[in-house]
Amino acid sequence: MTWPFVRMLIERDVVESTNDLARELAIAGTVELPLAIRAARQTRGRGRGAHAWWSDAGSLTFSVLLDPAAHGLRVADEPKLALATAVALIEAIAGDLPPGAAGIRWPNDVEAGGKKLAGILPERVATPSGPRLVIGVGLNVLTRIADAPDEVRRLATSVADLSTNPLTSEDLDRLFRAILEQFADVLGRLVRQDPALPILWDRLDRLRGRRVRVDLGPRIVSGIGRGIDPDGALVLAGETEVFRLFGGQVFREG
Repeated sequence: MTWPFVRMLIERDVVESTNDLARELAIAGTVELPLAIRAARQTRGRGRGAHAWWSDAGSLTFSVLLDPAAHGLRVADEPKLALATAVALIEAIAGDLPPGAAGIRWPNDVEAGGKKLAGILPERVATPSGPRLVIGVGLNVLTRIADAPDEVRRLATSVADLSTNPLTSEDLDRLFRAILEQFADVLGRLVRQDPALPILWDRLDRLRGRRVRVDLGPRIVSGIGRGIDPDGALVLAGETEVFRLFGGQVFREG
């Protein structure tokens, strides 16, 4: 079976982390790119920072490995890749959800009804042949949220829980194909600097108009979300200044 965008697909029943495996293969330089690695289950899936990503057999977990130079992707555009991927995910699953249900929780989550639906983890890998990019995706499709740890149960949802149509395991392949198709499209739009793409991720912003606090490590800033700008920065209106943030841990305050 051939798949959109990727030249090679590696499938595993169980891996610790698809991103970690992609990193190893990128450094070894023994695979054709673009490559996708898909796992039925991850035992040590990773989110941003020290966060873990819980999944089960009903989750769609995979990583895409690519050479940015081969696609004309500029270094300046790499920070926008998580947002572009979020757009691809939302467009791929739109037909299975109520209209407007999914949105972007900056910087790298897809959520619906205030609960996490998907997480995205982009990473840059230095290799002997030049830099490579890994984009890890975890999407809750048929995921049994009731079986998840307490913290995940409180914060997560799934496509199946939100869909008005019953889903089966066959839908995992269908959605995987749709995501790869949409990813190819948004990557091209990012490379071409299509002005409609940042308009779209700004429209999908779920922090707009909400009071949020962002932990930047050395300091914490808070304010009202004012959208996601074309450079991928979260615009936050504080009491005395406007912040443009490119990273940090976000907490809603109301």
